[in-house]
Amino acid sequence: MEKIKQVWPHDLLTFNDNHDLILKGNPLPDWAKDSLSKAKIVVVRRGLAKQGLIPVGLRGSRRSQRLAGFLVKKRVINCYSPAYFIKNKSWEILTPERRKLPQFQALEKICPLLRKYSWGIGGSLAYEMATGIAMVQNNLNHRSDLDIILVAKRKINIEQSRKLLTMLSQYQVHADVQVVKGQNGFALAEYAANRSPKVLVKTTAGPVLTADPWHFLKVN
Repeated sequence: MEKIKQVWPHDLLTFNDNHDLILKGNPLPDWAKDSLSKAKIVVVRRGLAKQGLIPVGLRGSRRSQRLAGFLVKKRVINCYSPAYFIKNKSWEILTPERRKLPQFQALEKICPLLRKYSWGIGGSLAYEMATGIAMVQNNLNHRSDLDIILVAKRKINIEQSRKLLTMLSQYQVHADVQVVKGQNGFALAEYAANRSPKVLVKTTAGPVLTADPWHFLKVN
């Protein structure tokens, strides 16, 4: 395996042994045991790796099933960035039945719309494409979003942000766009709504309110 030099929030990491994972919960809840029995995979949380430990989160089949912890960096087997799934068209490996879900149908349709951007997919769609486990939900109780990870390369104004969000959500699936650069990120919908003079930016040191999130991310 190639040595992993850097990981970022929203990356998915695989590993071989439960002992490589340090979770905040003892004993582990049944859902966490079940999740680990199906796939040894976690999502990178915001925070710096210290003493060879990467901050990660374990997820279950329900939105309420989340558990924070750490993964031993040298035990990582594979790293899937959000962009990986777009570059490799990972939805094509899913069964025809799963590909018919509106979330995966929408994902295929928005790819040409975002060809000028640096982006990827996260959340339940990324998890399902990485593991093959049915995680995307589309029922009366819950409809999974398109969790789009947009890498900040250039600033787009409020009106452009609104048009982009409308365009991405035109396929009957809500697009939740997170603008990121390194460890920092903010919700494009909050910026586009322009309801407050300041926007919340998530950082390793905690949330920060700023009048210009693009400038905070050092993007002009």
